[in-house]
Amino acid sequence: MGLRIFGAVVALALAALVVRRYRRHQLRRGEALIAGLMIAALAVAAAAPDVLNPVLSALGFQPGQERRIIGLLVISNLVTLALLFRGMWRDDQLSTEIGDLVDYMALRRLYENWQAIPDACAVVIPAFNEAGNLPSVLGQMPTHVDGLQTMPIVIADGCTDNTEEVARSLGAGVIRRDLRRGSGAAVRLGYKAALEADARVVVTIDADGQHDPKEMPALVEPILEGRADMVQGSRILGSFEMESTVRMYGVKLFSKLLTLLGRTKITDPSTGYRAMSTDALRQLDLRQDQFYVSEVILDASRKGLRVEEVAITFRKRASGVTKKPNTLKYAWGFSKAITRTWLR
Repeated sequence: MGLRIFGAVVALALAALVVRRYRRHQLRRGEALIAGLMIAALAVAAAAPDVLNPVLSALGFQPGQERRIIGLLVISNLVTLALLFRGMWRDDQLSTEIGDLVDYMALRRLYENWQAIPDACAVVIPAFNEAGNLPSVLGQMPTHVDGLQTMPIVIADGCTDNTEEVARSLGAGVIRRDLRRGSGAAVRLGYKAALEADARVVVTIDADGQHDPKEMPALVEPILEGRADMVQGSRILGSFEMESTVRMYGVKLFSKLLTLLGRTKITDPSTGYRAMSTDALRQLDLRQDQFYVSEVILDASRKGLRVEEVAITFRKRASGVTKKPNTLKYAWGFSKAITRTWLR
């Protein structure tokens, strides 16, 4: 009897809460309806529990001892999980909508202070507080690659230093995004700008000085010659300054995993130095905000694009501190990105 009284009190409290939130327009009609059904079921269970016996019996919960209570708990948990997943989906949808709005405003600001170069080699450079390294990266960048004029686009991703001013003073187009979303989201925004500018080839390069801009022709040539749709830089095929033995083992492990899943030989799964044709870029479905490199490789392989690797030099960060998370967190994020991309 005590449990039934408690259930009735909870039902009344939930009903009052739902009515209050609905009147304040904090609940949609569908959400209020679902909540009302749950409250009604709880009230029925408290006032006349035998009414629910046919439903519980059909689900295998026969009357007697605690079986009916267990059945009600199972059903309520399933409904709660459904509402939880729906709430998570709505949060993701809202986050995407806000991000798209921020990206739209950022692109509009770009065109106010920048003149696009059609049929160019767009160089997308995601940057978070890299004012100290950009002069070296942009200064070493060739003005032309195989006859195509280079068009650097720096995405200042929620920067709090003078990254934007430094990049603009060096002649780069700058997309200032006030909301930091991660390197993957920054690269997607740069890709949008490159496509709208009618670039022929798009290169991505990190802003921390770890990649050598003078090696850019090696990535672009296979595309212009028609041998590849996308070219990945590989430190394994080239040379690198080892920062962590654990990370090196991680590179080997994930390269084997991506090779298996994508059925394309990959030796370096995490470098941000790559080039692709705009025709190939338009075919990709990119969604990862942070660990995007594996997504690019897997999606390109799935779409039947020709992916090639070339040797590059991978250096230690020129200055400043790394923006990458610790090794375990990085491995976890990278694994989630691979799983999500492979499952969709």
